[in-house]
Amino acid sequence: MTIGNFVRLDRRGVFALFALGIWGWIIYSIWSHSTDKIIKGLIIRSKTPIRYIDAPIKPIKKETLWFDTLYFPKSNELKHPKYGYLGYRRDFIIHFDSDIETKEEGFIKFTIYSDDGFRLLVDGDKIAEYPKDRPFSKTEGIVKLAPGKHHLHIKYFQGFGQLGIVGYYSFGKTPHQANHAKKYLIGKNSSSIRFLEK
Repeated sequence: MTIGNFVRLDRRGVFALFALGIWGWIIYSIWSHSTDKIIKGLIIRSKTPIRYIDAPIKPIKKETLWFDTLYFPKSNELKHPKYGYLGYRRDFIIHFDSDIETKEEGFIKFTIYSDDGFRLLVDGDKIAEYPKDRPFSKTEGIVKLAPGKHHLHIKYFQGFGQLGIVGYYSFGKTPHQANHAKKYLIGKNSSSIRFLEK
């Protein structure tokens, strides 16, 4: 009797531990694949081909996701370190939006690697652009900003073939300093720039 009860209790204990393990794995998976709400990404897939940044599109799918960094490495499908593959391969655009706060007056240099094209605006002013198809390549732009809050908008498009967009920034009190300062991924805070979480 005692032995039988002991066996039943032991089996229940093993089952409880197994259930706790499953719940722990689920919670960890959700946590490790969720991201801070730093960069809002509106993804729009087009029924018609997209060959340049302002091409007319016929939307067949829209999706809004939040990202912690502008880091979508070169690939055959859109992917992000937190989300993995997102299911987008061709004929789509993404509108990325984020607010930044500069702690002092200075120059921000943006370095964007993209395949295909993009347009980067700060407070509505165009800072850098590559409007057509291209392989994964670099474009740079620099802007002088006063201390305070500013809005960053990047429009990215993918036509066909390989794709990807990765963005960095650096800060300096002069353009020369900004050109030679440490680079940070767009979305990561530095001593001079803070990305505002929504």
